[in-house]
Amino acid sequence: MTRALSTWLVLLAAATAHATVYDTYGFGPRAASMGGAMTAEAKDYSATFYNPALLVERKDVNFGLSFQWNKLDGEVSKKDNARTLDCTYCQAPDSVGYTLGLLFPLGGKVKNRVALGVALYVPSGKLVRVLAPDPNAPFWFHYQSHPERVTIHAGAGIRIFDWWTIGLGVQVLADIVGSGASVEVDLFNKTVTSRQIDAHLATRVAPMFGIQIKPKDWLRFGVTYRSEMALKYEIPASVNLKGVATLAFVIQGYTHYTPHIVAFGGAWDITDDFTVSLDGEYNRWSGAPSPYVDLSIDLSGDTLKALGLNDALDLVSPVQPPGFADTFNARLGVEYRISKRIAGRLGGFYRPTPVPKQNAPTTNILDGTAIGIGAGIGFNFDDPLEVFQSPVNIDFATQAQFLLPREATKELTDPVPSYSYSAKMVGLTIVIRYDF
Repeated sequence: MTRALSTWLVLLAAATAHATVYDTYGFGPRAASMGGAMTAEAKDYSATFYNPALLVERKDVNFGLSFQWNKLDGEVSKKDNARTLDCTYCQAPDSVGYTLGLLFPLGGKVKNRVALGVALYVPSGKLVRVLAPDPNAPFWFHYQSHPERVTIHAGAGIRIFDWWTIGLGVQVLADIVGSGASVEVDLFNKTVTSRQIDAHLATRVAPMFGIQIKPKDWLRFGVTYRSEMALKYEIPASVNLKGVATLAFVIQGYTHYTPHIVAFGGAWDITDDFTVSLDGEYNRWSGAPSPYVDLSIDLSGDTLKALGLNDALDLVSPVQPPGFADTFNARLGVEYRISKRIAGRLGGFYRPTPVPKQNAPTTNILDGTAIGIGAGIGFNFDDPLEVFQSPVNIDFATQAQFLLPREATKELTDPVPSYSYSAKMVGLTIVIRYDF
């Protein structure tokens, strides 16, 4: 068992992923319709994200393919019509993507004791988008580019006792770094004498842990820890103007950031057909880096040194901490199994914003406290072609999120005028699942 788990975790470390799209919209129709209250209730490969300890609860191989679409409708209104507001990013693009998931229990001597799971999310447009808008352009922090990246979550569930299971997982995201790009130019002969670039994707790994305690079959508790993750980009470059000066600059920063998260929840089967699930979630946003680009420029050379200007033209862009606050989210979901063939679901969540009021200059991060509601249905049917022996499962969900109105009050000296903003999001997701 130890060898199998070690091999699995090594394979996970080769992935390129992180799961913000699941934090924002939910992982699959069941989670989306039940407010994301899945820490003690994820029953398929979605447990790779919500709580890998739950993977071992399933006895059959579980496979699924899903589609999801989400659209944000943002409203940004300036207070002074005589001034200009850069609204390039006042509307976020639609989030469209596909998820492929697989959960497989191990057999042999560890049967019903160890299960593995993996889920892959692929956006339909851009596989990975690195976006850091100008500080004077308002942009939607959770919705602008975070869903636009390949996401992989994987893990292993291990049964210690019948009432206690644990889970391990790995999150991996690739940094964009490089030794640099360099160009050498002979201005007098108008020729480029040298040019090269060296850059790569560097692996960034973060762990994930989960626990499930089940005092009774009808009463379950879960706790999950997900480590912080971000994509770091660092792009150095230099241009050597022979006989004149050397211009060196570095563009660096962080994007796709999610904080340390501790989620805890409980699920209660009030009857054989009715389940209530409740989650609380702590997000340590106070450690978030600035979402803006950090730029440093160094202009040097013998000519500038002789003129006493060797350091006079150097500059470093100001880096203002975002000042995010830690948050506590609440999630609630219910499921009623009408029959063995069909189930109905409802849920909602409350997610306070970590973003402070954007009254200061050079910061215009759009986000507000979000209230979400969801509803969905799941059903199964026998394959009419008799290709599959077990029933085919289809789940469908729709959800809405409402970002409460906020205002940014700017000083007259600020290049950005005061403005108010709010948003609403609508989405739907559907999955086809099969148990082998």
